[in-house]
Amino acid sequence: MREIDFGKLGVVLALVLFLSPCALAGIAESRTFESRYLSVQVGPEQAQTDLLQSIIEIRIPEKITTVGEALNYLLRPYGFQLDINPDSDEQYLLLMLALPEPHRGLGPMTLMEAVTTLGGHSFQALINPVKRTVRYQLREGFTQFATDTDSEKAKQQWLARKEVESVSSEELKIIAVEQQRYVPVLRGDSLSSIVNNLDLNGMTTDQSLVHLFRANPQAFANHNMNHLLAGEMLTIPPVEIEALPTAVESSQLVDEHYRLWKKRFWRQGEVAP
Repeated sequence: MREIDFGKLGVVLALVLFLSPCALAGIAESRTFESRYLSVQVGPEQAQTDLLQSIIEIRIPEKITTVGEALNYLLRPYGFQLDINPDSDEQYLLLMLALPEPHRGLGPMTLMEAVTTLGGHSFQALINPVKRTVRYQLREGFTQFATDTDSEKAKQQWLARKEVESVSSEELKIIAVEQQRYVPVLRGDSLSSIVNNLDLNGMTTDQSLVHLFRANPQAFANHNMNHLLAGEMLTIPPVEIEALPTAVESSQLVDEHYRLWKKRFWRQGEVAP
């Protein structure tokens, strides 16, 4: 029969009982106990305290053609941006390079790994954690492949490209303002009659009704597109197709407004059921 040394067993039990509260205290600092057997982790995730450790999986759109544009697309959602005042012009050589097709799909990987991947073997990414900026410099052994003239030329190309983008953006804003029109609502007008007199390309009639209704909520009583108020000035803003409901959704919305309008006036004895 096995002999048991109760003296040693007592020491072990004493140590367990003594250490357990300490261990549980450490666990309690990072966990909230919801029940006897269930606990949840509390506190920020690593990606929240270190944004560059965020796990990403993205596809760079086809309209983006350079590494610099891809970096802007990649960094912006995480609060980072390219350093616009780098110590040297070397990084512009990278920014103006054509985006390689294998780099168009990134992930799953951390944001830092994606930044490093886009830099390739020849460029090292340098992070400013305070300003949340990223800049690149040529790695040792690669400076021989590019001259200062090359860097200066790439910088001028990048800045010229950004200036064109800025001007284009401002022109689009001006065009949008110029395209905005106003139509007075006369007595007897309906939203349908106004839409039929407008040239709103790229939309169905129901989508046009929804477009005007949403752009002029103050011009309708009872929040119904069939209750157009005379004397109002309707704004006809530029059409953003992406923001519109689909043709089917628009048709359903128009039918619902008509149903509610007919029900309201039938109760008042003004419309036959």
